[in-house]
Amino acid sequence: MTSVYQCFDPLKVCLVGRSFPPEFYSGISNIKVRSALERVAIETEEDYQKLISKLEEFGVTILRTDVSDNVEDYMNERDNHGVVSAPPPMCPRDFSAMVGDTFYMPSKNYGENFNVEHLYWGLYREESANKTQRKREAVLAQYLEDLIHPGRPLSQDAALESFRNRKWPRITPFRFLMGVDREELEKVIIAAETNTIGSNHKFPSNKRFYAWTSVQKWLEEHDVPIVYDQYINSACMWRLGEDLFFNYVNLINKLNEESFLGKWRKLFPNFRVHGVDTPGHGDGAMHPVKEGLIIAVREEEIYKDFYPGWEVVTIESPWKKMKGFLKMKGKNRGRWWIKGEEDNQDLIDYIDTWLDHWVTYAEESVFDVNVLPIDEQNCIVNGYDKKIFDAFDRHGITPHIVNFRHRWFWDGGLHCITSDIHREGNMKTFWD
Repeated sequence: MTSVYQCFDPLKVCLVGRSFPPEFYSGISNIKVRSALERVAIETEEDYQKLISKLEEFGVTILRTDVSDNVEDYMNERDNHGVVSAPPPMCPRDFSAMVGDTFYMPSKNYGENFNVEHLYWGLYREESANKTQRKREAVLAQYLEDLIHPGRPLSQDAALESFRNRKWPRITPFRFLMGVDREELEKVIIAAETNTIGSNHKFPSNKRFYAWTSVQKWLEEHDVPIVYDQYINSACMWRLGEDLFFNYVNLINKLNEESFLGKWRKLFPNFRVHGVDTPGHGDGAMHPVKEGLIIAVREEEIYKDFYPGWEVVTIESPWKKMKGFLKMKGKNRGRWWIKGEEDNQDLIDYIDTWLDHWVTYAEESVFDVNVLPIDEQNCIVNGYDKKIFDAFDRHGITPHIVNFRHRWFWDGGLHCITSDIHREGNMKTFWD
């Protein structure tokens, strides 16, 4: 039976992401921009192939997300700048998870859900709001404010003013809404008729090509149950037998803890569900690599509470190795880094203008802990870290280095760019 119960059981089937080929950037007239993105495309696929070769050495079956040969499938209809607008399916883990014997993945209507992002950004364009639009915005603001402060009802006008005046961190609305009950949000959207708010925002909804066709076909051929859930994210999930751990991602999830955990308990009634307070995607903060061992960015008391008796090993500081990233940090708010392009202002401006939705905040992730266990004796890592390698030696784990060079641009390490579909093993109980 195809299943995943422990995130370090022997890996047998693995989904690997895919980027666009270099030809997709041929429409960009600026040579400094085009050549940089073409280099990223070539080197990204080279590193994918190195990863695939290493997995195949261990007998792992490889599936990949799909990319259309037609660049027009990814163009934003609202611009004519030779821009590949819709991002490539780089990080399948951000949108999928095998939990037990069921696979959770996006539906073909996935792009439509980014209307939520349009709604969110529409709240910031007061100058364009007419009376009808303001009414719609107010309904959404009232609902979101209630999520932040349950039991403190606000009028629509007060909610809208509070929401606009709130000093939010620059996070994508998709992540912002991770803890929102889907059914309730849909009710609000339908009731408020908000589908047109934010229609001028540059984030596209790609409805013309489905990147999961090959995966879907394989799952159906192997009789694997599929649940199409738009908010599943195994980068924020740890599967340890009958215990599922979800990290809150952001302050909203934490403040609305009951709703956040309630959603997961409803979706996974046969598991014990827990919330863990780590910043950003959890797999950029810590990872259980075998029974009894966790590698982490820093040791937190919460790990001792949730994983009693397990050793927690913290990595060496990655920043001393990242002079190029630190140089760019002041130019792009620590969001991304392409080595060798620190002084390419044309590229920085282009990404900020046209590919802003491609990049998130790589600074919040430490890819040294974003590893991919093959089994309890073998683990794929991005590079050498003395403290981690010493811990691996104590625990009988062999590290296998696969350098994913552009992880700081794609904001995805080895764990992010994969999604385990089958690991050999049955459900275990680690703690009473």
